[in-house]
Amino acid sequence: MTTFTINGEELPVEQFKEDWTSILAKRGLVVKLSIRRWRAKAKLTTQDLGLKFVDDSSAEFMRKYITLGKQKLLPTEVLNEIDTIERRSRENLSDYSFDTVWGKFVPFRAFSTWKQKNDEIRSDYIAAAKALGERYTEIVAFVKEDYKNLAKDVWARLYPESSGNPTASFIEDFVSKVIDKIPSQQEVVQSFSYDATYLFISMPSAMEEDIAEARQIRRKEDMEDFHAQLQRETKELIAEEYVERRKELMDDFLDSTVGSMRKYVSELCDSVLVSMGKRKNVDKMTSIHINKLNKMIEKVRLLNFYDDKEVDNLLNELELEIGKFGHERNDDVIAAKLKKIVETAEKEIELEDFCPALGYLEVD
Repeated sequence: MTTFTINGEELPVEQFKEDWTSILAKRGLVVKLSIRRWRAKAKLTTQDLGLKFVDDSSAEFMRKYITLGKQKLLPTEVLNEIDTIERRSRENLSDYSFDTVWGKFVPFRAFSTWKQKNDEIRSDYIAAAKALGERYTEIVAFVKEDYKNLAKDVWARLYPESSGNPTASFIEDFVSKVIDKIPSQQEVVQSFSYDATYLFISMPSAMEEDIAEARQIRRKEDMEDFHAQLQRETKELIAEEYVERRKELMDDFLDSTVGSMRKYVSELCDSVLVSMGKRKNVDKMTSIHINKLNKMIEKVRLLNFYDDKEVDNLLNELELEIGKFGHERNDDVIAAKLKKIVETAEKEIELEDFCPALGYLEVD
């Protein structure tokens, strides 16, 4: 059994895991992004494509087993611009957070950097919504023109014997059905929302206190209010599940933070080693390698909220070497340090090695 010595007494390391996790969980918060908008898509039907069936059973088979997908109701370039902004927001959060069972955990030391970038992305998102509103009439007219081409194709399938072009009324009716699926200008703009919610992790020890309190309340006589009772019982059920899953939650949080950061460091350093190995001339690192490593070091320092001194010391040595002038920099030394970091980061972190983090954390 792994032990940890305090004041000359050897105690099981597992005994401290909940304290570590509770302390570390207080060094950040969970961020949840809520990005909503009208997605400009509608379910595609057989009628939309002018598909016909030989009998009712074939049509029924189609409804049961085959899905045609979605049709876009805005031009691709407009959707791509908005999708890109939304993707930036989620990538930005991933860059400064850890995936945990509670959600995206952002350490306090990384929060300011994440929020500054998130505010900029949010501004871009709201500006895109405003621009869409201002160009609404122009964009809808563009969609109309595009769908007129599909109307001609559908006409040819529905009326293969007809040698002429579709009638104006057919095209108008076909296009109108598509345009009717597009909300009004005001509804489209108002559908855009971009919010961030911040939550603090409630560890099982705190949940156990809630259970004790709930049990005391249950003994009181004022339990006639059904809704209040239901709320208390629900809270207790959730809390009891947390208590039962104590070890799982502790291990998950440590692995999601300590483990995932080390994995990120290992994978990036390994990718640089692989890239260097593919080059014919390896006496000089490229600026791309240097930039990747510098960005990695910067990110790790923001996310190293648990004081992983082993990895931090190795990165300091690496930074010192890659920061030298080209003629002074030694690629063999850099490669050796990268290999050392990969080996260290891939090792399963030993609990006794993790204990020193308590030295700078305040225990409540």
